[in-house]
Amino acid sequence: MDVDDFVIRNLTEQIGAFQQVIAAMQKELAGLPDGERSEIEEASAVLRKARATHGRTMLPLTVIARRPS
Repeated sequence: MDVDDFVIRNLTEQIGAFQQVIAAMQKELAGLPDGERSEIEEASAVLRKARATHGRTMLPLTVIARRPS
């Protein structure tokens, strides 16, 4: 890759930071009672579905007959 080292280092550090957040959240979830953990997992699934569809409005696909020029 033709990229400065600081760019790769920065992205690697960001990935590491996200991995630390994920580990902390997983640890926190593991410590919850089963019912609470289940509710949070269900709410997370609903949010993921909502975020996946947000802003993805389907465009109407119509065929326009053009007149010969």
